[in-house]
Amino acid sequence: MFDQSADQIEESGADGPVNQLYYYSVNNVESPMAVAGTSMRRAWHLYWEELIPEEDADLELTVASLSIATGESRGRVQSLIMAFYQLADLPRLHMIQHQFFHLDLNRLLAISTALAGLNPDHLATVDEHLTEYLTPCAPNQMLPSTGAIKRKIAAIRDMVDDPRATGSRLRKNFNVSVGTDGTAEVHAEVSPMDAQMIQDAVTQHAANTGKTESEALVDLIREHINLDVTVNLYTARDLAEAPVWSSSVGWLDACSGVEWVGLATRFRDMDEAMGKHASGHDPTPDIAAALTGRDGTCGFPGCNVRAEHCDCDHRVNHADGGATCRHNCKRLCRHHHNPKTNGRIVYLMDPVSGITVWVLEDGSWAVDVPEGPLTPASARWAQTVSQYRTAHRKRWAAEARAEARAEATAEPQPDEPPF
Repeated sequence: MFDQSADQIEESGADGPVNQLYYYSVNNVESPMAVAGTSMRRAWHLYWEELIPEEDADLELTVASLSIATGESRGRVQSLIMAFYQLADLPRLHMIQHQFFHLDLNRLLAISTALAGLNPDHLATVDEHLTEYLTPCAPNQMLPSTGAIKRKIAAIRDMVDDPRATGSRLRKNFNVSVGTDGTAEVHAEVSPMDAQMIQDAVTQHAANTGKTESEALVDLIREHINLDVTVNLYTARDLAEAPVWSSSVGWLDACSGVEWVGLATRFRDMDEAMGKHASGHDPTPDIAAALTGRDGTCGFPGCNVRAEHCDCDHRVNHADGGATCRHNCKRLCRHHHNPKTNGRIVYLMDPVSGITVWVLEDGSWAVDVPEGPLTPASARWAQTVSQYRTAHRKRWAAEARAEARAEATAEPQPDEPPF
């Protein structure tokens, strides 16, 4: 968690961002761009914080007035008001935001949206875990994107069995809209895991046939073509109620995790795979799965290409004696693999955590902290989720037994037959 010791933290002031051992790249005091960006985020945050009305104010009139004065749409003004109210309900996150000013307005809006409908009883737990997630753990670390923040909040809500995360089923909608230019748009709402299967099948069939992805989708439906699509799921087999991770979705909710693990036809031991070495240049399927599970996405800072769609890069080239194993390999998309191969960017990597220091051609640098399930941080998260879920199941079982005993011993009411 965030350490407030005076020797590590200096309050952020008007002159610049916070200074501490671990910090996000957006708060790098050595970067003029980062310093200027922090000053702007601080100014915008304090500007809107000052404008937020009291809770008993007439919201409609306030929104209209602020929209006129700021030039922002009424919808965005109302969303910002809700976002700042939400931040005030998260005291730990509110504190580090006022020390770092690392979260811009869009990230604050993403947090507010992802927490909509949260049971107030869960606020303290969400605040604890979200603050830990949004506190840097390495120098010059990349700040999580809005999408990553939303996925983390979804995982936290599932951990505490929040109704919005696990109790509601996705409403599946399907619509076809015919245009006037001879084309039509097909829209379907499906679960994230079903979407991954569809995307992988379409991409694979398009690559096999040379068709466009739209043509491949029609071909799959029209011809009922069968394809083998592999989806890697990761879970701890030694933990009860352990969460399940998928590269396209992140941590799955409890129901989806059980459903998709039940469909699995092959199991690999990732602990064993993480220690393997391949004799050739290309990783074996289990080593490739271990790299995907550690890195999650392309290892270049800020790149979100799914790991299974990335190349296996050798930090020390295989031709120069570099081994094909997790200690020397990293998932990189082709766009970032090529400049690494020709020496325009280089990196150093911790082989256990996968934390990577990148140095660019102009001398700038940044740290990427992977969020795949096979990292130490994710292992701690899986254990935390397992403990929460197990405790909840025991509590529910105890409440059910107590309710059954109360019903069995209840005295019959005077107006009830003495059954």
